[in-house]
Amino acid sequence: MTTLNLLNERHPTDTLWTSGAVAPEQFEALAAAGVKRVINLRPRAEQGEFDEAATASACGMAYANLPIAGPHELTLDNVKAFDALLAETGDEGTIVHCASNNRVGALFALRAAWIHGASAEDALAIGRAHGLAAMEAAVAALLAQGPA
Repeated sequence: MTTLNLLNERHPTDTLWTSGAVAPEQFEALAAAGVKRVINLRPRAEQGEFDEAATASACGMAYANLPIAGPHELTLDNVKAFDALLAETGDEGTIVHCASNNRVGALFALRAAWIHGASAEDALAIGRAHGLAAMEAAVAALLAQGPA
């Protein structure tokens, strides 16, 4: 397993990394590790002047942005959009990131429950494995109420 020294990095499968924000200088290392796709969950307002799409492209990686600003955007529509992005990755090396890895873990937890039928307990464990931490209470509440 290749460790990329990313903020709050997780490597839950052989072809998937999750993390907090990726610095511009880290993209070449991502490509060298076999990452072919970048899924960024940060809204444009969080990214400053950095053009992540252009940087990923220059390193030969496909790029997608699904902006999730916080718990209020953890909706069924966004979870479905996230699931569709993951379906496009196939077995290609992929990095999914936000600012801290918390939103990443939240979406993986909700996807596990709302799309794949996992129990709330199992979904939270999946979320934690992918980076869920401070948003766990909000995700648990969403799992208890079901998708809206």
